[in-house]
Amino acid sequence: MNTTKRHDGTAVADRGDARLRVLIVQEAMGGCGRHVADLIAGLDHSRFDATLLYGTGRVDAYFRSRIAQLQQCAHLIGCDDLCREIDPVRDLRAFIETVRVIRRVRPDIVHCHSTKGGAIGRTAAWLCRVPAVFYTPHAYAFQSPQVKSWKRHLYVAVELILARVATTRTLNVSAGERREALKHRLGRPDRFHVVINGLTDVMLPHKTVIRERLGLPQHVPIVGVVARLVDQKCPMTAARIAQRLIAHDAHVHVAFVGSGPLESEVRAFCIESGIEHNVHFLGERDDADLIVGAFDVSLLCSLYEGLPYSLIESVRAGVPIAASAVTGNEDVVREGVNGWTFPVEDVDAGAAAVERLLMNPPTADDIRKDFSTRFRIENMLTDITEQYESVQDKAVRHESIRYGSASSSFTAVAKWNKTRFVTETGEQ
Repeated sequence: MNTTKRHDGTAVADRGDARLRVLIVQEAMGGCGRHVADLIAGLDHSRFDATLLYGTGRVDAYFRSRIAQLQQCAHLIGCDDLCREIDPVRDLRAFIETVRVIRRVRPDIVHCHSTKGGAIGRTAAWLCRVPAVFYTPHAYAFQSPQVKSWKRHLYVAVELILARVATTRTLNVSAGERREALKHRLGRPDRFHVVINGLTDVMLPHKTVIRERLGLPQHVPIVGVVARLVDQKCPMTAARIAQRLIAHDAHVHVAFVGSGPLESEVRAFCIESGIEHNVHFLGERDDADLIVGAFDVSLLCSLYEGLPYSLIESVRAGVPIAASAVTGNEDVVREGVNGWTFPVEDVDAGAAAVERLLMNPPTADDIRKDFSTRFRIENMLTDITEQYESVQDKAVRHESIRYGSASSSFTAVAKWNKTRFVTETGEQ
């Protein structure tokens, strides 16, 4: 890799490097972090020079486990102020840092991920006149049924403006997510393209081996809930379904894989319900994608989704799925082929779906065929690479005029912190 040193000590591709420069802006983790890590690692680095600007506040075990690998194939820049919460001061700092990074890296393409990364990254890229800007929402914020009406209208308005003014193309992770965009008239249909999340095919250890490593019982049915314990994933619905299942069959066990602010509430419910001996909390793990093979059924009770990796991992492992009938989940579950869906927060229907799969499961081979057809990572990487290369001519045409025009605007925005700005950029 031909590089020079930036003034801050990090490397940047030489001006003579013919590769397309891609700056990825990412705030969220979970499935978003998985997608970004797989994308960066899977790009052809003889054709693309990648830089990742990511929020440090929500780095999880999985993403942390891949940082060393990503540093071998991309320039990584952590941003403490790129956070999920709406915080005007931190958001302004994150915006200024994003503009600063764009002006250093001079990318041909900016690819923004998640709502906050998309808002800050696309606005900064528009200000800097980046020739091509892609956006992957990983579920739109307005999809959440918990969002108040006024806030939903605000989210839609922001997405609409940015989609029409500051986005070359949106790469939705599922057909359902794309339908949400078009239903809210965010832009022309040809500006929204579906790129389905994909995974590398792997050989998993046998179920008995995984259970032994996790300390789970061997000869009982186990339902796995692989999800962060946050509102979006609705873990209390999963806990109530566990209560129904165990009441019907005391041999059933349920394992929660993940952590989050609702963990104490879920644990308390299990104790109050008297099912704590049948429920296992395995915590946040960087191997959650592999231990899914320990389960007889995967349960996901999300209120909304983009395209959940946990369900794709279940399909890869040949484990049937019971999932809430929401965008994203419905894009993975094929009724009767690899699982069943049930209405959101419907505990009775959810328990019935799980019991149906425990009594009459589809074969693992039939489920895995669905993975080979739809969810291989090679398909995801090919689709994104083709999208990047489709704007290559546009990037070349803009090479002589871009970025410089943003100087006066950026200087005005940065006056609030002029000393730091002058020190780090050398501008006067």
